[in-house]
Amino acid sequence: MSDKTFDAVVIGSGLGGLTAGALLAHAGYSVCLLERNFSLGGAASVYKVGPLTVEASLHQTSDARNPRDVKHDILRRLGILDEIEWLPTGALYEVRGGPVDEPFELPFGFGPAYEALAARFPDKRAAIQQFLGEVEQIHDALWTLKQAREEGSFAKLARGLWEVQPAAAGWQNSLHEIMERDFAGCEALKCALGANLAYYGDDPRRLWWIYYAIAQGAYISSGGAYIKGGSRQLSLKLAKAITKTGGVVRMGRQVNAIETDADGAVIAIRHVARRDGEGEERIEARAVMANCAPSEAAAMMDVAARAKMEEAFGSRRLSTSLFSANFGLSAKPSTVGLTEFTTVVMPPDMRRFDQYGDGAGAMSEDPKGALPLHTIANFTAVDSGLWDEPPILVSVLGLDRFDNWRDLPREAALARRERWLDAIQASLDRDYPGFSGLVTTRMLLNAYSMASYLNTPEGAVYGFAALPAEAPILMGFPRTPQTPIAGLFLASAFGGEHGFNGAMLSGAEAARLAESRLALAPSRENSAN
Repeated sequence: MSDKTFDAVVIGSGLGGLTAGALLAHAGYSVCLLERNFSLGGAASVYKVGPLTVEASLHQTSDARNPRDVKHDILRRLGILDEIEWLPTGALYEVRGGPVDEPFELPFGFGPAYEALAARFPDKRAAIQQFLGEVEQIHDALWTLKQAREEGSFAKLARGLWEVQPAAAGWQNSLHEIMERDFAGCEALKCALGANLAYYGDDPRRLWWIYYAIAQGAYISSGGAYIKGGSRQLSLKLAKAITKTGGVVRMGRQVNAIETDADGAVIAIRHVARRDGEGEERIEARAVMANCAPSEAAAMMDVAARAKMEEAFGSRRLSTSLFSANFGLSAKPSTVGLTEFTTVVMPPDMRRFDQYGDGAGAMSEDPKGALPLHTIANFTAVDSGLWDEPPILVSVLGLDRFDNWRDLPREAALARRERWLDAIQASLDRDYPGFSGLVTTRMLLNAYSMASYLNTPEGAVYGFAALPAEAPILMGFPRTPQTPIAGLFLASAFGGEHGFNGAMLSGAEAARLAESRLALAPSRENSAN
């Protein structure tokens, strides 16, 4: 066994781990990142299945070029903000069906969003203005408080505390409770404002209002963007930020142990080749950034440490999972009338916004009648740089549960997937006549796929569910990368919130906490013992 020493080891190359590693490397610490797969990025990646190139992520993020976007300062600090080409995706989404009925397009920008909503729902103008005003104020307040902490600015701190009043008032509320307060009886308006809820969770009755305001506020404020060349470009740039400072990124390496000392603090990790389990190596480090679920990190530790992790995280509710049906077309989808980047389709029997997650269990059996709520992603609405030639990708995203597929024999699962692909393709063909004639290849990823590919329990794609805070605002933000194990930090959605933004924020906060620990001792040089 060969031993090496680094200041920090990062387990996993999702955006949280890459962000943490890049920031620590940028600060002058020696970093080694280990990835069990043979490609970088986790959900922020692009891969091929046969001839079809597939985007693994949720297809878009808020535009990082906006100075108030949460990714802006991270990427600017690392010097890679302008190395990435951010393609505006236009309107945030088009939604149709359900209570909304006729198509409604939500534009970005708080002014345009208000005007579009007020024109569609003129009797709710005042309520719309209040709701969007609170979303904007919460989004801006938390950005101001973040700046105040980083700059040590008392003026910005005072301004942030004044702006945060709407957050304090609704700190323990769900999205459903706030929407009922403002829009009771107008389910179409609720659906118009929350059509993309699947980007965050599956049930407005359990989704934290503050999280919705932060995440949706970022989309409305900045607009949606797709990274030219796919989300893998962001992952590759972050990995380069590690290696250009002398850090190490290794793929195909499975971490099998996290060692702790007599005081319960991390001191080293051990890893092997994933393919054959051979070639074990040991790395000493004073900080370990776990870009994985707490349960996965705990499984690598001794009994005492595992018990501490279970006590801290074992009772937390997991987020939803997703399915993704991917179709390769012989021509651009615009030839059959599919032109929007993001289209949300609600089923005809959905009459209330709080029924949003009712279809999450649909795939436990064969398709029946109309499809559950789903989102269509059309990548050729922008110059993606990936699908200029066939097969051209169109993805359909929806809620799924691991239980829908648990213990189902492989052949039965494959047959059910094909029947769901048939149903989804038929639905697209009804809405966009001629769609089926363009399909040359197709595949369906389900919650089981998510669990396997992302190595997350139950296929939870967003880490822990963003439930309303139980403690008042004075107790601070309820989610943190801190763990009960000294030197171990959660650099993933499990340490904060969801999506590109949440994972990167978690990674940045994990790096900040690790820096505080590492600053207590001189930086170690990467060396063989």
